[in-house]
Parts: sequence; C-alpha cells; structure tokens
Amino acid sequence: MSEAPDLDDILQSLEANTPYARGALDVLRLLGLVRPAGGKFEPADEVAGMLIDSLRAHLADGVAVGIDWGDLDAEGFRGVDLLRAIEAARVERVDEPTPGRIVQVTQGIIKARRGDRDVYLMQFDAHAGRYQPVGGKKDPGDADTAEALRREMMEELGLDSLPGPDRCTLTLVKAGWRTTTISATYGIVTAYAMDFYHVDDLRFDIPIDADTHWISREEIAAERTADGRPISTVYQEALGLEALDAL
Repeated sequence: MSEAPDLDDILQSLEANTPYARGALDVLRLLGLVRPAGGKFEPADEVAGMLIDSLRAHLADGVAVGIDWGDLDAEGFRGVDLLRAIEAARVERVDEPTPGRIVQVTQGIIKARRGDRDVYLMQFDAHAGRYQPVGGKKDPGDADTAEALRREMMEELGLDSLPGPDRCTLTLVKAGWRTTTISATYGIVTAYAMDFYHVDDLRFDIPIDADTHWISREEIAAERTADGRPISTVYQEALGLEALDAL
C-alpha cells in the first residue's frame, strides 16, 4: 500500500498535477466517475462522489474492493456482472463496438435419431445460462481446432482418453464463421472465429446426465427446451437448420 497516500490525495483533490495523478484520473474518467471542471476534475454526480469516497475509505482501512473477479460461481454480485453491465451500455452507444478479446472456437455437431426425430447433443452451461454444442475455445497447446474439439469432448463428456480418429471422425462443415457479440459467460464484447465439425462414427458411449442432453431440432428452432431452458442460437446463425438436416 505504499502508493495509498498518493492515491488518497488524488481522490481527495482530483487534480492531475503528476503523471501518476493523470493516469489515475484517466481511469476514473473512463469509468464515468469524474468529469473535467476548470483546471481539475469533479465527481460526475452524487453517487459517483460516494463511490470515490468509498474508495478513499477502502484505502484508509487497507482493504481492496471486495469483488472476486474470477469467481463465476460467487453468490450475489459478481465481477462478470459488472463487466456485462458496462459492456452492454457500450454496445448500445456504438454501432460496431471494438471487441475486448478475440477467441478461436471449435464446435461439434453430434447428431442422432431418436424415434422419428433428429436430435443433437448439447450441454447446459450454468455460467452461460443456456444449452450449447459440445466444444469450446482453442487453447495455445492445441494444434488446430480439430484437436481442440477432441480435447473438449474428452473434458466435457468425461471420457477416459482423447477420442482420436479410431473412436470418431470429424468432418469440417464450416470454417472461420465470425461474429462479434457479448460473451454469454464473461460479459465482454468478444470477436469469435468458429469452426464447425460434424462428429460421426462414434465408438464410445455418451454419458447422459443432468446437463448433457439430446436436444431436438424443434427445440433448437424454438431456442428453448421443453422444460423452458434457453438454447444457443449458434447453429441457426452459422449454419442454418437446413444444413443440420442434411447431415
């Protein structure tokens, strides 16, 4: 806390009279907490002033703001909730918002026939609040999106080993589909590049549990399961239902 006295002075005076003070006030201005007023700054409004006073009180008590930014399972208000709120406000004001991150994603299409219906394997992601295809982000250690999908299947389906070509085939259906949207999990505006693979010739059992289900084409089209839980629209947006039907 060696810089606490300097920061306390800045929060009290709101004067940008040093490089450190200008940097701190730039952050407060970016957050909308202060605005220029003559040769210094002032709180943007009453509540902003209270928040600045709260930060000074935190400094006096020697504690950081009590948000565990990385805990997606925290009860009550989470860091990602704040992130989502400020990103949603930015999206409303900007026609083409700059993405805060760029992610390469791999998505699997695992299709089966149940009775007279086509069904697709999806998993409910509690953090995203919806059913999503099996797949996920390509990690730095993955050679390509196909390898990333095999790793994701092992992790998400609880397989005892990587499902290699001897256990399933992957056929690239669409490569490099792009979209920029607010991440359902983290709330940050994200530019996604997605590769879609048809996963076929499965030679391993698929464990069906509370969050892993076969979702019907009709439910995908309705964007909601029979019990009312949301379903990702990525299949419709990237491929279209007719392309799924053709698999």
